[in-house]
Amino acid sequence: MGIVANVMGAFRAKYRPILLSRGEYVPTGTLRDNDIVGAIADAISKNVGKLTPQVIRKDEKGMTIKNDYLARLLKLRPCPEMSTYDFLYRIASDLVYTSNSFSVIFWNEDFTRVTSIQPITTKSYRIFEDNNHNILFRFRWDYDGETYTVPYQCVIHIKARYNKKRFLGTSPDIELKRSLDLIETSGETVKNIVNRSNSLSGYLKYNNLADDTELQEIAKKFQEAYMNADNAGGVAAIDSTVDFKEISQRTPNVPTNQITFLRDNVYRYYGVNEKVLTSTLNDQEWISFYENVIEPVAIQLGYEFTYKLLTPREIGYGNKIEFTSNLLQYATLQTRDTIGGNMFDRGAMTVNEYRALMYYAPVEDGDVRMVSLNYVKAGDQSLYQVGKDGQQNQAAQDRQRRAIVAATHAYIETMKGG
Repeated sequence: MGIVANVMGAFRAKYRPILLSRGEYVPTGTLRDNDIVGAIADAISKNVGKLTPQVIRKDEKGMTIKNDYLARLLKLRPCPEMSTYDFLYRIASDLVYTSNSFSVIFWNEDFTRVTSIQPITTKSYRIFEDNNHNILFRFRWDYDGETYTVPYQCVIHIKARYNKKRFLGTSPDIELKRSLDLIETSGETVKNIVNRSNSLSGYLKYNNLADDTELQEIAKKFQEAYMNADNAGGVAAIDSTVDFKEISQRTPNVPTNQITFLRDNVYRYYGVNEKVLTSTLNDQEWISFYENVIEPVAIQLGYEFTYKLLTPREIGYGNKIEFTSNLLQYATLQTRDTIGGNMFDRGAMTVNEYRALMYYAPVEDGDVRMVSLNYVKAGDQSLYQVGKDGQQNQAAQDRQRRAIVAATHAYIETMKGG
């Protein structure tokens, strides 16, 4: 953390908070304690975590998948305590809960190489523009409790529902408050129904003379002994001085339809359903979920990482960062075999890629592409069809033709001599 402290200290010394600047604040989120939103966040984050980051260069010669330092950092461990899966899971989770995810980029001492990308855990932050039109990000880091101000260019900021404010996505707290409050109220109703079903309900008739204080004491002791959830059997033992008259109560129905409607309303807000949460999507449903929920996050990640991590020169030469996904991961084996088989026959997929698609382990020398010419290597098709090159193939054909002509002449001469 020495380099991290130095870099953050340098940012903090250079960029002091400006109290009179224009900026935006966000309320403290409370959705992290809700079980429904928690299940949605987990389902979405697990699928975003499966995305694969790639550093790509595309020019007139074609596309090159780079394997440089930055590519290895993104693919393996963007920051010391997180794998790439954990890193992307964290970003998506913050998006669900707050509609904003922040990750600070840490550089080496001369700012020539990224050392780590750290998702920030904070409940207090602000994005603002100072009098010199510099956009800054000020936050209080939960890691050490310190407040830092860094250039917005050094922050990976992913937004959801970016439709109201200049810098921030719209927080879901207010938009979901009514539905979640009603769900919580319905839950309390169910709780009260359960508690009431295990307790006695009625009044006591005391057969002896007693004042109000004594009657209240008798009723209190009876209630504490029998009219609670601990009296699971619903039986009370009383003597001849007391008569208990039970009052029959109509147990209200559990508002199942209302709870389901409110829960589905929360699902619609995030673009999911019960099948997403239980991983029971079929092929078409998975594609729809991916295009509606996962792909927008992948596109944002690509744009933000490209702009914040690559230099203008690198971008000008066609470099970019993309986050890709295997769209067949939820497909049935039959679909995998049909699509994978066609791709394999056309040389679009290696042997090991096809094996991975069918849940088989890779094999040695399996990172080659094959095509359906008796399954030769894609790079050897010309050898199979026309020879090593056109000139050699033409020479071979000429030799074969001369040999046939010579054999024909010899046969004619033999026939004449006979």
